[in-house]
Amino acid sequence: MSDALLQIRNVKKWFNSKDKRLMVIDGVSFDVQEGEFISILGPSGCGKTTLLRIIAGLEKQDEGEILLRGKSISGPGQDRAMVFQDYALFPWRTVLGNVLFGLEIRKIQKKEALEKAKSFIKLVGLEGFENSYPHELSGGMRQRVALARALVCEPDILLMDEPLSALDAQTRNVMQAELVRIWEETKKTIIYVTHSIEEAVYLSDRIAVLSKRPAKLLELVNVDLERPRDRFSKEFVNLRAKIFKLIQS
Repeated sequence: MSDALLQIRNVKKWFNSKDKRLMVIDGVSFDVQEGEFISILGPSGCGKTTLLRIIAGLEKQDEGEILLRGKSISGPGQDRAMVFQDYALFPWRTVLGNVLFGLEIRKIQKKEALEKAKSFIKLVGLEGFENSYPHELSGGMRQRVALARALVCEPDILLMDEPLSALDAQTRNVMQAELVRIWEETKKTIIYVTHSIEEAVYLSDRIAVLSKRPAKLLELVNVDLERPRDRFSKEFVNLRAKIFKLIQS
């Protein structure tokens, strides 16, 4: 039995499209270690988000299984939290109110919940904005709120579905650096979906490179680059080129 935190075993998924059965994921298998930052990378529409949703328990695979700490995932659970591309914040709640939401659902004692929420708001760099509403925040700040809301419940795994893709290039680079900082501070296991090769190389310990649909695992690429990473270093550029050729093959 593997000692991996998460085991993805020969996962297959079909969608019904009109009168056809469309294969989306074709036998993907890999492990995720505790505390690892792993990206799922592949062309647009290849099935990356579908695989992430299966890990989250929001969708069910047709074949294969996913084990978390040796137990099969059969639906959503408190051991996983997801951060979406569109933030999914409650517009009628303040920053503090949004971050408190999951703790309220779990009926955490009010004083403890407030302390935890404020500590995670500080962690993501939003101290002083506790009483602001989402419409008063920039895109990067809204994504920080979504990140704090997910982290405050202390899941085993943080699932992120292209969370920075809606941001402008400069803000995206800043948020990538912030995400690495937060990951290093929390030691959280992160599974991160992206179609950006540069982003995957900048963030990840390993990259699961998927083919075009139906998604197969082309390679599990180790990113043996010291952090903080230099996007213009020879090693970074060479690894980015290697992955580009792999996806194009």
